[in-house]
Amino acid sequence: MHRIPVRDIMHAPVITIQPDALVADAAELMEEKVLRRLPVVNEDGLLVGIVTDADVREAEAAESTVSQLEMGVEEEWLAVADIMTREVATIDPNATVGQLVTLMIQHKVGGIPVVEPGPHATKKLIGIVTETDIFEMIADAWREEVMSAR
Repeated sequence: MHRIPVRDIMHAPVITIQPDALVADAAELMEEKVLRRLPVVNEDGLLVGIVTDADVREAEAAESTVSQLEMGVEEEWLAVADIMTREVATIDPNATVGQLVTLMIQHKVGGIPVVEPGPHATKKLIGIVTETDIFEMIADAWREEVMSAR
C-alpha cells in the first residue's frame, strides 16, 4: 500500500479560493462543501497558500472581538491572504503514499496539496490528498482482503 502513487488517491479537481477573497467567503465555501482546508491559488492556478477551518475560526473570533470593542467603527474585512499559511508542504503526484504519510507526519498536517511535477517547480495545483483519502484507501484494501478470503 505504501508504494501506491499519490496520483491514484488524490482528489482532482480541487476546490480552491483566491487570496483576495474575503475570509467570510472562505468560511461559507468550507461550510457548504464540508472542507477543513482550502488551497489558495492565484489567477494562474499556482498554489500561494492554504487556509484551514482553524484559521477561519480564529479570524472570525478576532473580528468579532474588534467589532464589539470598536462600536460605530466601520468593520474591516480580512482577506484570505491575511490569514493563509504561505509556506505549504506539497507533494508530486508520482510520490508514493508512504512518502506522503511521512510528509504529513513531519509537518503535522491533515492534507497535502499535489502540485505538477517538473524541474521548474511551478506549484501548479493539480490535486489534494487528505487523511480521509488515506483511511479510505486502507478501508478499501481491508474490504478486498475480507471479500477474497470468503
